[in-house]
Amino acid sequence: MEKKTINLKKGYVDVYDFGDIKLHSYQTNDLMNDESYILENDKNVLLIEFPAFYDNLEEFEAYVKGLNKHIVGKVFSDHPNGGTILKEVKGYASEGTIKSMKEGTIHNLVTGFESSFGGAFAKEYHEITDILTENTVNIGGFELNITYHDENIEIEFPQINCIYTHMLGHDCHSIVAGEGHADAIIAQLKGYKEKGYNLPAKCIIHTVGPIIYEEVTDKKREELRNCYIHSLQLAKKNNIKEIAFPCISTGEFRFPKEEACQTAIKAVKEYLAKNENWFEKVVFNVFTEEDDKIYKQNIFGM
Repeated sequence: MEKKTINLKKGYVDVYDFGDIKLHSYQTNDLMNDESYILENDKNVLLIEFPAFYDNLEEFEAYVKGLNKHIVGKVFSDHPNGGTILKEVKGYASEGTIKSMKEGTIHNLVTGFESSFGGAFAKEYHEITDILTENTVNIGGFELNITYHDENIEIEFPQINCIYTHMLGHDCHSIVAGEGHADAIIAQLKGYKEKGYNLPAKCIIHTVGPIIYEEVTDKKREELRNCYIHSLQLAKKNNIKEIAFPCISTGEFRFPKEEACQTAIKAVKEYLAKNENWFEKVVFNVFTEEDDKIYKQNIFGM
């Protein structure tokens, strides 16, 4: 498999050449660091998810059309907005995604992001013309093995031995709804590893950070604290001895970095004090130089 990077005006595209099929991963460089995907074979292209901001949509559309292939469809799991471009292309989604667009997580996020980001956010939905119901689907020569959930889907691409699962391992929208759900996620990840998919860690825990629209309330502080506590509890339950945390909610979710850092450190210290000698390593995996300075100051007084 060969890889090359194509720099665009705002984002860039990583192109992975698997031989008969190429995977184009469009990195938006937007406020949410989203990605959209393009599968390309000798005749067709298939689009997976869309950018969420108007300036990215223009760039994405130009790139797709520049491939000079027939666009056989748009497949959506969690990002069906951005519907101002490529309207003539068939739109594929599950009944769960459609329901979520109307009254669930997708609807709530789009409404919230429209309020937060104003005129830059592309709130318009794509038209869903075809409802996905089968576990195995072939669209334009691209094989999709689909796992259905209440509000979204996961897609295996057996021809290139890859899988799409929404924002795996990120500070993300996915919610672990209790121990049963958490156990199901862990079993699912183990299944991916057994199939030979590359994962950077033995286990990845999803947690949702609070979104700050105006001021930080006590409820939001408690939600952020619980992100760390519940993740540590879940790690211990599954015999995990090392864990790394990102700076949860301090990006597009706008939790003030200093307070978020203090909340994270306090929560972890409290848990470790009650569970001595369990964890061998806890890492705060910071993203920016500013994050690095804040954590060093609060941990080491540097």
